Amino acid sequence: MDVHPPSEPIHSWRDFFIHLITITIGLLIALSLEGVVEWFHHRHLVDQARVDMREELLGNRQSLAQNLSFVRSNEMTIGSDIKLMLSLRSGKKIGNGHASLEYTMKWSSFSNAAWKTAQSSGALIYLDFESERNLAGVYGQQDFVTANAERLARDHPLAISPLYISGNPDQVSVPEAQLILQRSADLLVDLRLLEQLLVQLDKQYAEELSKL
Repeated sequence: MDVHPPSEPIHSWRDFFIHLITITIGLLIALSLEGVVEWFHHRHLVDQARVDMREELLGNRQSLAQNLSFVRSNEMTIGSDIKLMLSLRSGKKIGNGHASLEYTMKWSSFSNAAWKTAQSSGALIYLDFESERNLAGVYGQQDFVTANAERLARDHPLAISPLYISGNPDQVSVPEAQLILQRSADLLVDLRLLEQLLVQLDKQYAEELSKL
């Protein structure tokens, strides 16, 4: 913003005040225009952030549906593993039968790129308080669910670590079978908790998507 001196010499107080008023009006117009440009910039930031987060949450909700299916299937698998381990503990053998132990976990990752971008760009500053709080709650719950899923993914192979000693389920000792059973039961409890967390997160997704 430049302020130029008068092109003609000032000969009276009237000329001085006219020039002063002219400068003041010019400054006010310039500041107003700058404010309008800034407002449009902030508005664009917020609008773009909303669009990006809506797309991200829609994608994450699709991933959640997959994960909910994975978790429920995993619960059934671990339940079958527990039944099989009870048989092994009682002295029965798998032998050449079709029964087998399965301790694997499928998971589709969630995205938070749009949320991180909104934070780094400053767009969240211009959101209303309630919207920012609700979005923070959704992404916070998403991170909590992810942390639980990652822990469970690590716990799955640990549950059957005693089998790496014998290398054969039919040769597992009673204490080893009991340890696997306890860890499997813990896995099942945690999987059911994760299922509840996913159901809750899905409700939060639906509520927030209705507002974006």
